[in-house]
Amino acid sequence: MRRGRAARIAAALALTALTVGSAGAPALASGPALSGAGSTWSAIALAQWTADVARQGLSVNYQSVGSSAGRQFFIENQVDFAASEIPFYPNELAQIRGEHKSFQYLPDVAGGTSLMYNLTDATGARVTDLQLSAPTAGGIFTGAITNWDDPRIAADNGGRPFPDQPIIPVIRSDGSGTSAQFSLYLATKEPQMWAAFASKNGIPDASTSYWPNFPGSVAQKGSDGVANFVANSTVGPGAIGYVEYGYATQRGFPVALLRNASGNYTLPTSQNVATALTHATLNPDLTQNLGGVYDAPEANAYAMSSYSYLITETTGFDPAKGAVLGQFIIYFACQGQQEAALLGYSPLPPNLVEDDFEAVERIPGAPTPPQPPLTRENCNNPTMPTGPGGSTGGSPTPTGSGPTPTNGGPTPTSTGPGTGPTGTGTGPTPTSTAGGKGHGGGNGPATSPSAGATGGATYGASPPPSPVHTLSASQQAVKLKAAAHTVATTTPDSSLPLVIAAVAVLALFFGPLVWQRRRSGPRDTVGPGGGAPRSG
Repeated sequence: MRRGRAARIAAALALTALTVGSAGAPALASGPALSGAGSTWSAIALAQWTADVARQGLSVNYQSVGSSAGRQFFIENQVDFAASEIPFYPNELAQIRGEHKSFQYLPDVAGGTSLMYNLTDATGARVTDLQLSAPTAGGIFTGAITNWDDPRIAADNGGRPFPDQPIIPVIRSDGSGTSAQFSLYLATKEPQMWAAFASKNGIPDASTSYWPNFPGSVAQKGSDGVANFVANSTVGPGAIGYVEYGYATQRGFPVALLRNASGNYTLPTSQNVATALTHATLNPDLTQNLGGVYDAPEANAYAMSSYSYLITETTGFDPAKGAVLGQFIIYFACQGQQEAALLGYSPLPPNLVEDDFEAVERIPGAPTPPQPPLTRENCNNPTMPTGPGGSTGGSPTPTGSGPTPTNGGPTPTSTGPGTGPTGTGTGPTPTSTAGGKGHGGGNGPATSPSAGATGGATYGASPPPSPVHTLSASQQAVKLKAAAHTVATTTPDSSLPLVIAAVAVLALFFGPLVWQRRRSGPRDTVGPGGGAPRSG
């Protein structure tokens, strides 16, 4: 009997050891969990992609706290990667150098910063075809234009009258890459207006992550906060805010058609963004130069188009985490871009995907990405050629009709939300300035993982075609909230799961012994001093 019980105890302890050994990783997870934080501009895409790779066994959590907070979290080693629409500021670079921390930028998604609004006309019908030029948009967001019946708005719309209603400009209350993108556009296109606004509010005459509060404006945290305020039926009427296009499409609200260099008013559709970004150039550190984008001459170009960056380390990074991060980047650079247009973004073109893959090679422990020439067969991105000598998909060609003004103003050439890749063009091909490739940022030298790095040498090399399962707005909100909670509360080295596992297994084995003893009733025992048996 005792030997039997000893065997059961030994089995229990052995099972406990097995349970403890597997308690450190989520079920089906491949490698350690990653945490990232930053941009809300790109958060819709990142939420989708982290959900996608979770089905492949990779655990990547992303917290959309704003670009400025994300960069700071990265500097302070609170996250494994950051996302931002703007590079580090000089004071942040000084912090990084003080930490002896390496970094690099790599593009993750392209899109258009849009002006989402909530406006009805004199009949009570929602306005869906508002047109704005850079001077008018700048006037609204610097406090120079305060009412929807302003003649400058009417002039942008062919003389069409708008109601006598106060404008509520909705700005970001937190440090934001979206604010930086919009302010850079205004500083470039309307330098005198922006310089006066900057001087009045005590900010540098350049792009800013922190939009100054001005009379009549309302500040909201995050792109969701801005979009929710504008869409709110109680406080939103008369409001206009700046967000990435996907936030407006999620809520079924219109965005302004923005006048481009050709004089046309266009929407930030995938095709229009891709067209404008053919004029982007890259600086040596792979940051973007958007001067040519703002003045793109094509009739359909959307002027306020840009990229978002992922920021990763190049040295001193845990190779096990590098294996997961590399797989994540390879996924979103290829298969993940199939979802870009559906989410309100534009797919990365081949040259930027190549930049991503070169960045992957500088991450310790990352797998070897697909090598050029890139095609749909080895990188299932809609802008890739279908094979050797095959035609490229270009950018997804939308099929829905966009708003058509009836006020006699310039006819927009944009189209509605896209349904999938169908084009035969070559897609956007920004020209990169010399010296940009092969260099990590920061103080650490760029390094490439050795042959046979962990994570699978050919992960993502031949991704099979798969249907796109995009998250709904509510699913994205739930996922982002869960990611924020995970980043804030996870303690990787905690022994609590091990203790719980051990207690549970021991209870499983010892519980029946205790129960059997209690059920067996009175039993014979030897009394004190070895006397006669007594009743228990």
